[in-house]
Order: sequence, then structure tokens, then C-alpha cells
Amino acid sequence: MNLFRRAETNEQRTTRQGDAVSQIDTTDKLAEAPETGSSLFALCGLGVAGIAMLGWVGALAWIAWRLVDWLLF
Repeated sequence: MNLFRRAETNEQRTTRQGDAVSQIDTTDKLAEAPETGSSLFALCGLGVAGIAMLGWVGALAWIAWRLVDWLLF
């Protein structure tokens, strides 16, 4: 493992490779990515996850309440 290797810039890399074109110099237009909108499926999934989380919190609170009730009385 060489810890003293020099960092090279894009210009140095392209001059070393000869006629290779760097990614910055390309004139091809990148494909447009579809916009991410609010998906009803994702919102329903988050709603189900939220309800499940509230159910677990309620179940844990009920178990804790029963345990405290059993220990004190």
C-alpha cells in the first residue's frame, strides 16, 4: 500500500490517456430522470408502518402497566 501516491487531477488523467475524453467534456445529454412525486402506495405504506408502531408502543405500555400493577399490589 503506497501512502505517498500523488493525487491526480482530471486534466492530468486526460493528458496521460491521450485522446480519451473526460466525462465532463462529453456533449451527450444525459437522459432525464423521472420526477419523484408523492406516491399513494408509499404514503399508505408509511401509514401502515405508523399504525404498527403505535400498536407496539401501546402493547409495551400495557405490559409495563400490568407489571407495575403486579409488583406493587
